[in-house]
Amino acid sequence: MAVRRVTRSYGSVVEFLEDHRSTLGQGALLLPPDPARGELSGELKLDLIVPPLGRLGPIDAQVVNRGSDGSAALRIPAWPPTIQGQIDALLQAVDDLRAWFQLTGQLVPPQAQQPAAVAAPSPRVPSSSAPARTGPAPRQGRGFPVPDLTGLAPSHSGAVGDEALRQLFVSLAIEKATGLLTLTQPGGRVRYGFWAQGGPVGWRTEPLEESEVLGILLFKADQVTRDQLRDSLEIMQREGCRQGEAFIQLGVMTFPQLVMVLGKQCEFVLQKVLRETGGSFTFHPIEALPERFLPSPLRVPGMLFRTLLQRARDMKGDALFETLSDYLDRFVSVPPGAVELLPEMRFNPVETRFIDTIRGGSWRIRELYAVSPMSRALTAAVLNALIQLDFLAFTEQQDDSRTFAEFKIIIDRKRSQIVKGSHFDVLEVHWICLPDEIHAAHARLKEEFAPERFSRLGEPTTGYIRLINERLDQAHSVLSDERRRREYRREVIEEMKVTQSAELLGKQGDMAVMRNDRRAAMACYGKAAELVPGSADYRDGLARARTLTG
Repeated sequence: MAVRRVTRSYGSVVEFLEDHRSTLGQGALLLPPDPARGELSGELKLDLIVPPLGRLGPIDAQVVNRGSDGSAALRIPAWPPTIQGQIDALLQAVDDLRAWFQLTGQLVPPQAQQPAAVAAPSPRVPSSSAPARTGPAPRQGRGFPVPDLTGLAPSHSGAVGDEALRQLFVSLAIEKATGLLTLTQPGGRVRYGFWAQGGPVGWRTEPLEESEVLGILLFKADQVTRDQLRDSLEIMQREGCRQGEAFIQLGVMTFPQLVMVLGKQCEFVLQKVLRETGGSFTFHPIEALPERFLPSPLRVPGMLFRTLLQRARDMKGDALFETLSDYLDRFVSVPPGAVELLPEMRFNPVETRFIDTIRGGSWRIRELYAVSPMSRALTAAVLNALIQLDFLAFTEQQDDSRTFAEFKIIIDRKRSQIVKGSHFDVLEVHWICLPDEIHAAHARLKEEFAPERFSRLGEPTTGYIRLINERLDQAHSVLSDERRRREYRREVIEEMKVTQSAELLGKQGDMAVMRNDRRAAMACYGKAAELVPGSADYRDGLARARTLTG
């Protein structure tokens, strides 16, 4: 994978200085999901946009962890001398300003400030008639401080159960809610979930659940020793800090690693919550959480989709298709609330094309099977998962206004592929493709863009449809011919990339043969031979694959 360039933009110099104090100064950085969107290679070029310095970069960085929400923890082995000089100059300017403000009496040095009387800290923030306001709260024992919500009505409440919690978590994601989830469970246990911008960032359980504590989780995963666990507890008692901070002091982990494991801890507790079957829940919106949480909010709908999709794929075929029988002749659409969450769902490319197909036309479920880019069984599994998440809406009659708007989405996307893309892009196939894939893609797209489906839209839309069909046929004509396909591939793809891809496919074919996986071996060797047809090794591998029985 080529070295990618990623930009981290700071809204203010204060924001940059905070990052420099906590992470950058130690040669690390946590990238939020948006700048880190898409696949990252192990090595990348990092640019920092810092007011008033402007762009600092490129900076060599290494990806040390990729979070489930799309965030990434980076390591910066060394700062380029010119960039280090600019940062040093900025820090010196900050020191000079501080000294000037102190000299002119506008800033009192910390040692000259008189300590104010401090009341005994309370783990709860006082309640009010308005949505709870919580600023930074003093740390009190183990766990996050819980705001006092006495007298406030929750925005959501209900009985704990698989379906009820799924609906709640999707609703909170759509609302981008910040607040406190309270789960009251049988036996008197209470669990608090801290939500920020639609997703959980931390949990607290009363009484304390030792199996969920960070140190215990790391110990059970063989990430810390018993001695390190004991030493971290001593530091916590002595300095009143959190266990993660104690592990950093011990040199057990770095700050980016701490952010990563806290995110994993949050996800671990969330999975336990999703398995709960008894009790009740409430959710109270609050304007600010009681303290700053390090992990990025978990994108719960995306996690739920993967869980539900796997459940659907594990079902027997007849049972799976039966779950969709009531919807077969109903028109399907993606409701506005779900549309807002699509960027967070982290669909793979094929799933994204399927969602685009739904949004770009007026389809009944039975019709979607014919135009889906996935197999019939996988299409049914995806539909099953989306229905359980309330990501699909159904009507008995066709809505023309919605139909026209969604037609425009898919037509504009296809026009963009035609203008900017190759024949492979037009047919929506990978450049490492075989004839069967080309024919199947052409047939599916010809049905999807059949002129009669768009006849009511008039010009210029029908003109665009004619153009799309012409380009589909042109791409199919070139790519379905063996000689022309390989010549065209050489025109648009670098020769070294073709050769390297063939070598990788050959190695994957070798591994598939060792596993006695005939289907995978045939696919890998077949594509390797497609890329380098003159290779005897790939032809021999294909012959070996045909003899497998697995």
